[in-house]
This record gives sequence, structure tokens and C-alpha cells, in this order.
Amino acid sequence: MSPASSATPTSQRPQRLPRTLLALVVSTLAAAGLVLTTSAPAHAEDGYRYWNYAHLQGEEWTFADTGPGDFTPEDGDVEGWRYGTSTVSQGIFPRADLTEVSFDTVCEGAEAGDGEKRVAVLVDFGTEEDAEGADVPEPLAECAVVPAGANGSQVLESVVDVRQQDAMTCALDGYPAQGCGDPVADAQVSADEEPVSFTLPASADDGDPAAGDSEAAAGEDGSGFPWTLVGVLVVVVVLAALAIPLYRRKQSA
Repeated sequence: MSPASSATPTSQRPQRLPRTLLALVVSTLAAAGLVLTTSAPAHAEDGYRYWNYAHLQGEEWTFADTGPGDFTPEDGDVEGWRYGTSTVSQGIFPRADLTEVSFDTVCEGAEAGDGEKRVAVLVDFGTEEDAEGADVPEPLAECAVVPAGANGSQVLESVVDVRQQDAMTCALDGYPAQGCGDPVADAQVSADEEPVSFTLPASADDGDPAAGDSEAAAGEDGSGFPWTLVGVLVVVVVLAALAIPLYRRKQSA
């Protein structure tokens, strides 16, 4: 090797000094805990706007592993449906206060006959952000009394109108009016939502017009005594008592 090739060119020496100083500065800052780490912004995940399907297990919601047609709830179960934007990694549940909305409160007074079961169904129509200008229906809770072998789809169809497309639940009670599982770019899914009020079903007495008619026929006090008829008869007797003297006076004249 020639002396010329073994010697380090003078022009390269200044380039090593900044790197040495930079390494020294970085190591010093690191020792002092002042090095700032930077990371690329997280990639926003694409999602879909659709009806999420879940089951209540104990006091916690869990997402369905199958479609409603392939799942058979049992008597006393609670099924949940929530419309809105969700992703593969983050779904959305009905915004129900489970201390107030439960199987007992939803199915109170409902009775299942032989070969039947009761299933509470919670339907949360979601937020205005996902409504695209449409009016958002109020969340509702219904008690489905269905045959014991009914699957999740049959349970749902017993309490609301269902629009499906290719075995996918697209709309409940006409909401949304169009679309089915539309994609949403850069989906924003709220991880913490406040509970909302659900409309509970009326009790059997409140919701049965025939019950009110029976009470009216039986009397306001529910004793079965026809007080209304008695009142009418009293009025007739009083009018007759006043009419008879007038008739006699007229005859005498």
C-alpha cells in the first residue's frame, strides 16, 4: 500500500468532528433524561357505519361472534343493537345504564307460555354524527316473547321491522332509510360514552285497552258494582217525581 493511500486526507478530518460532538451531546442529554423521542402519527383506521350486535354476559357487553341468524339466545338473555361507526379493533355497544335497563325491568310482567322464552332487546339508534342529517329515533327496549328455539334474527324481528341485505342487518324500524354497512374513512370511534335513556315497554295493564274497558264496566272503584247505572236510575226517578205533579195540574186545569 502506498503512503498516499494509507494517509487520511486532510479534507475528511473536519467531517468527523461534528459527528463526535453530536454523539457526545446526545449521550449527555440522554443521561439527563432530556432526549425527546418522536414517532409517526398513528394511522387512522377505516371503519363502517352499521348495526353492531352484542350480547350481555353478566354485567358486561360482548360482541357477537356470529350473525343473529346463527345464535340462539336463552330465556332471560339480553340482546343489544347499536347503530354507528365502528372498526375491527373498536366496536360500539348500546349506551344503556345497566342498573336501570336490565332483563327484569324490560320484561317485567311479561309471561312465557309452554315452549316459549323471553328475551330483552335493547336498540340504540346512535348519534346525530352518524345520522347524516336524519332524525335519530329514541333508544328503545322491548321484551320479545318468542318460541324457545328462536334465533337472534327471529327475536329481533318480533319487536322491530328489519331490513336486510345479503344476510346483513341494514335498518331497524326504517333507520337508516338507506345504505347498508357503508365504509367510513379515518373512522373516529368514541371510547367513553354517557348512558342515554331507553323507552321501556308499558306494563300489561297500561298497554292493554281491554283492561281499561273492563275497569270502566266494573266501576271506577273496581268493586264490580255498577255505580254509573245507579246514578242514571236516580236521575230518572227524580225527573219522574217532578213530572207527575206537573201532569196532574195540567189535567185539573
